[in-house]
Amino acid sequence: MTMNYYRDILFELFVNREVSLEEFYMSMKLNTSVFCIEGDNGVGKSSFFRRCAFGQEQVDGSNIITNKITITKDTVESSFLLMVLSAVINVLKSVSNLSPESKEELSEIENIVTIQREQSTEGSLYGMISHTRKTGKSEQHSHKYTNLNMLSELADIGDMCKADVDKKIILPIDDLESEKCDLDQAIYLVGLLRDLIFTNNYVVICIGEPGIREKLSSSGRTRSIFGESIILNGLSFDDFKQALEKRLKYFSNNGTYISPFDDDVYKKVYEYSYGDIRWAFNSLNRMFELLIRKNYIVRTYGISHALPILQEIEYKAFTSLESNEQKLLSVLSKLGSLSPSDKELQDVMGLGREAIQKLAQKLSEDSSLLRKKKVSRKFMYEVGPIIKSLENSSLLNQ
Repeated sequence: MTMNYYRDILFELFVNREVSLEEFYMSMKLNTSVFCIEGDNGVGKSSFFRRCAFGQEQVDGSNIITNKITITKDTVESSFLLMVLSAVINVLKSVSNLSPESKEELSEIENIVTIQREQSTEGSLYGMISHTRKTGKSEQHSHKYTNLNMLSELADIGDMCKADVDKKIILPIDDLESEKCDLDQAIYLVGLLRDLIFTNNYVVICIGEPGIREKLSSSGRTRSIFGESIILNGLSFDDFKQALEKRLKYFSNNGTYISPFDDDVYKKVYEYSYGDIRWAFNSLNRMFELLIRKNYIVRTYGISHALPILQEIEYKAFTSLESNEQKLLSVLSKLGSLSPSDKELQDVMGLGREAIQKLAQKLSEDSSLLRKKKVSRKFMYEVGPIIKSLENSSLLNQ
């Protein structure tokens, strides 16, 4: 799918977020340095940012936006800064009005980054690298490509972008959810960019779970650089249905189609989703694909036909888990939201708090299986959409 085609689809099919879009663009116009997009899993944060990026002509000066940068539990300083450098270089290579001198400097930096990435692949990220890079009439020599070197390169690129095209570089950092990364480490890594954000023409967009701005700004190093947040709530059922109708019309033949499912099916999938629209869309797609494989007859299917199809799909996901993981999900589907420290859960599982906590942490990495939420001072766990869709069947007890 070409980028222009994807842009057209995204603009055509997007629903409801007009106010949030205006907030985003206004913040960019006000020279916000760090901005957060907060929301629950699957609510549409990444899609919202892509929509903002494709509509950036609404921002004065039309900023340069890199690909998203993801922080995982294994991300360390060097790998993070290499990712940022690579993302910035890749996006600037396509900018046509950079001066010849800037293009040469960018190429020299790219060569060093390429060598360093090859070194990191071989497991020697901190290995000795002898390189020479020209900057104007001077030469820089370094025997070791350190984090300080990389921050210096980023500062030079920021200055270059400001001088040549007078545009800011926007760095989106995605998946800042506690299930996917170490938030303490993420706070530290974002803090590494503090001086760049203040002085070198960069804007950082942090995309993550509710409260991410509060968590990231809790560090003294990052507190002073944070701007505001856009908080994305889940789509209402009417908006969800409108989004489905837009998709059906967009991909139909001459605007005529027979809806594959009736409203009760859409309502039930929406109910199971907890607002995780990503899961809802994916589930409806998989249900339709399964109907195709089973010699689909063109008609609108009701809930009595559709629900067994959904349960067939999700039961496969459930049975792929280990027996203790299946047991924990089955227990929570019956007892409701509980904490590993609750004696009721420990008694039924026949396990101690630490063993249950380990299982829960692993399962909650996929929020469609297990959802984690903080209540007072402890974490509670409840089953996700996959297990919710199986609750009214006998499958969980097999």
